[in-house]
Parts: sequence; structure tokens; C-alpha cells
Amino acid sequence: MKYDLVLLHPPSVYDFRKNSLLAGPISDVVPSSPVFEMYPIGLTSIADYLEQYGLKVKIINIANRMLMSDKFDVEAKLRKIKTKAFGIDLHWLPHAHGSIELAKIVKTLHPETPIIFGGLSATYYHKELIEYPFIDFVMRGDSTKKLMLYS
Repeated sequence: MKYDLVLLHPPSVYDFRKNSLLAGPISDVVPSSPVFEMYPIGLTSIADYLEQYGLKVKIINIANRMLMSDKFDVEAKLRKIKTKAFGIDLHWLPHAHGSIELAKIVKTLHPETPIIFGGLSATYYHKELIEYPFIDFVMRGDSTKKLMLYS
């Protein structure tokens, strides 16, 4: 199936399954579990809004898929996707590493497909994010549903 937009939720650290990390103050308070790998509600509202206008949108929680199975192959999954654009959320700042690494992988696999960032942290750091050659657009603001429709 060909989508108009595929929205991806990244893990906080992309390669967490390969590299063990030292527990810090955040990880001591917020354990890594499916409950804490939920994507922001904005992804759901964007998908719902765009689908009302006849667009095909899919949300893939990459973070949760990686957490639930060490056999889940991110690159194999991404390689199969046919879409006009990818959206990656950077709502929570702890996902900065994961979102940027995920964008690099997506752009390597789909060099002609636009990658769009959005979310609270993406809004705040839009100038830094747009400097990356694998990030094509940064949507800023609290609600970007209409912007996404006309993009």
C-alpha cells in the first residue's frame, strides 16, 4: 500500500539494544516499558485530520516495536514502506538522539522522500534541526494539522 504520510515515533536512544547505557536520573524515574514509549497524541490528531481529507496515513511506533522484540529489524521495516513523506516526532527532548538517527536511516533508504520533523522540542530547536541534510522540513507550533494538509 502506498501512503501519503508515515509518522514514526523514535526510541530515545536509537541503538539501545546494542549498546548498554548507564542509568541516569531520568531512567531511574521513568523505566523503559511500553507505557513510556507511547507516541505523542499529536500524531493521532494529525493522522485523523489528514484522513478526513482522504489522505492515507500510518503511524509506526518504532520505539515500542524495538522494545517489544529484539528481532524487529528497523531498516527492513522502513525499506518496505512506500510513502510520499515521513514524519518523525521530536516532542520530548529525551528522544533527540533517536529521532535524528532514525531520520538518517530513513533518508539513506528513501533519499528522495521528504522527512518532516515536528513536536515541542522540534519547535524549540528548529534552527538546529533544519541544518541536518537528512531533515527536509520542521513544522513548528502546537498544532500543525492544517500545515501538514497543505504541505
